[in-house]
Amino acid sequence: MIQIDGTHLYEKYKGKLLIATTQDGNNECVPLAFVVVEGETLEAWSYFLANLRQHVTQTHNICLISDRHVSILSAVENNPLWQPPHAFHVFCLRHIASNFNQRFRNDKLKASLMNIGYTPCMVDFERSLARFRDTSRQVAEWIDAIPKEKWSRAHDLDGRRFGHMTTNLAESINRVLKGARNMPITGLVKFTYSRLVQYCVERGQSACRQLESGHSYCKNVIESLTHNESVATMHIVRTYNVDETVFEVDAGFERTYAVNLAARTCQCGQFKAFKYPCSHAVAAALSIRRNYRQYIDDVFKTSNLVKAYSFPWQPIGNEQAIPPNNAGPVVIPNNNMLRAKGRPKSTRIRNEMDEVETISSRRLCGLCKQHGHNRRSCPNRGNNA
Repeated sequence: MIQIDGTHLYEKYKGKLLIATTQDGNNECVPLAFVVVEGETLEAWSYFLANLRQHVTQTHNICLISDRHVSILSAVENNPLWQPPHAFHVFCLRHIASNFNQRFRNDKLKASLMNIGYTPCMVDFERSLARFRDTSRQVAEWIDAIPKEKWSRAHDLDGRRFGHMTTNLAESINRVLKGARNMPITGLVKFTYSRLVQYCVERGQSACRQLESGHSYCKNVIESLTHNESVATMHIVRTYNVDETVFEVDAGFERTYAVNLAARTCQCGQFKAFKYPCSHAVAAALSIRRNYRQYIDDVFKTSNLVKAYSFPWQPIGNEQAIPPNNAGPVVIPNNNMLRAKGRPKSTRIRNEMDEVETISSRRLCGLCKQHGHNRRSCPNRGNNA
């Protein structure tokens, strides 16, 4: 699973930083690739995705998560290595909901769409989607135009998303690099490189300690399975075949699910989506005295976590000792990309997705600790004097 996104640069020249990110078995962000380009154009995204396939991963069955930027859609469509069966392109649910709200201006329906997209159970999904479509003919036409497998967890039939419905991983890296985006290109590259070295070495050392301590699977998955095991004690299990692979699990509150351990599926959808047993699958395995950990996907093994951070980083050392690269292309600054004097005017169309970031970055009043004013204009100034 790979998430891609772009963000602005703020230094002397206009430009964009494109980022590819994934996640390790402990739910930690793993940055994969960065590139500085002139903008989110078809040429830029095509260049980035082509090099991502050539130099970062040649793995088949990759799930690529992005927004529905027209340049990304075209770049993916024009590159056969990002088409099935090599890769599967799906959309960020958060951007889908934002696009919907821009079209219909209905926060309640937007929240409902988010909940529907996150629903793992196929039966619950179809029932909720039917109610959502009944809102109006325009709403039904809008959501029907987007294939369900592109935005819904329930229709992620092979669990390629590993439960990820948004590009939040890439957004998190954007926030980490927010200060560095004001630097010149060389400073941005150095900062990014040093942070990646520090991050990967620390995570790799932690993974090695877990492996040496005898932990076969990642800590985060074991914690989730421990919770599922405690919940499984309240389930009632009935076996449905002599091979003891098909079960019916009564979870209470009129919730009954069919579980197939051999196929690693459960009607609740969580077993398929997250790639490790849900509480119903755990209950089924325990009912026949079988170790449910054998149904955890191999990506969550601690040995694979160590491999994820085993890339050999090279120290930069004395920059004067770095030989010049005379064989490469000559880069000539484009004066048309220079920013005008004064404070740059933002051309970005902001929406409700920016609300959280705007509020968190807004300064608080020094007296009442509220947004919207400062200490000098505080309405409570006289009361605190």
